[in-house]
Amino acid sequence: MNLNWRMAKALNHIAVFEVAVDQGSFTKAAEALGTTQPSISRHISALEGLLDVALFKRLHHRVELTSEGLELYEAVKLGLDHIRRAVEQVAAPNIGDTLSVGCSYGFAHLWLMPRFSALQKLIPDQELRMVTSDSRTLFDLDEVDFSLRFGQGDWADGVAKKLFSEELFPVCSPEFANEHFGSNKDIDPGDLTRVPLIHEREEEFSWLTWNRWLAQHGVEFQPPDNTYYFDNYAMTLQAAMDGQGVALAWLHLAEPPLNSGQLVELRGLRVKTESGYYLAFKRRHPKAELIVNWFKDMAKRQELTDRGGG
Repeated sequence: MNLNWRMAKALNHIAVFEVAVDQGSFTKAAEALGTTQPSISRHISALEGLLDVALFKRLHHRVELTSEGLELYEAVKLGLDHIRRAVEQVAAPNIGDTLSVGCSYGFAHLWLMPRFSALQKLIPDQELRMVTSDSRTLFDLDEVDFSLRFGQGDWADGVAKKLFSEELFPVCSPEFANEHFGSNKDIDPGDLTRVPLIHEREEEFSWLTWNRWLAQHGVEFQPPDNTYYFDNYAMTLQAAMDGQGVALAWLHLAEPPLNSGQLVELRGLRVKTESGYYLAFKRRHPKAELIVNWFKDMAKRQELTDRGGG
């Protein structure tokens, strides 16, 4: 039998075969595909007939792959996964009634919310929806249209455009600075280990830890065993505004309380990180250019403001 003809006949059966293996039974495969168990059996029998080999051992209430079936499944799984990824990349996404942006609660509260109405006006034909998390979750692009991520832009599930790099520096309330340091200038990094420090829970890709920041200034430090850790960045900054101690702040996310005077930067102690904030989205998203250009424009305006403010 001609191999190409055999493959053409087998393609529909192969897709059913993959689901049957993944589901562990013909009955569950039928439920997953919205068909009947006899229909699944016919597909599998037809595939075995075309290949002239048994793919399953029919046991009581279940099926089990033969060695030939396992070999075929591994190849089929690899091939179909590759095809699915290719289809996702080349197919234009549907434009729904909503456009969703995923980001951490801190980013939403401190950066995106002050600009939210401006972004909504950019897409009057859609409802803008923010999806937030207490942690710096890398929102999956199957869950949201656009994902604001902190890192180095090396994610494989779509396109990532850099918005801005980040710098990390200590902040506290003006009253705390005056009481403990006399001012917010000319402070030795080692002096910070002798005042209350505000900590945020460490994550795998987080740079928001005092031991790492102080190490950049040549100061060894380990938090005491009874240290309290806040679960998100907004709460960390709020504790600093309340005068509880010194917190580490990201340049772009500390803008509102710094501009309002609720926080002051302890100057001369900034540390640049290799990571930055990126906007990730699926290839060929119909609103990608519009949304990316808006975010970049907002980031550029903020950068000019930060430079002007010294």
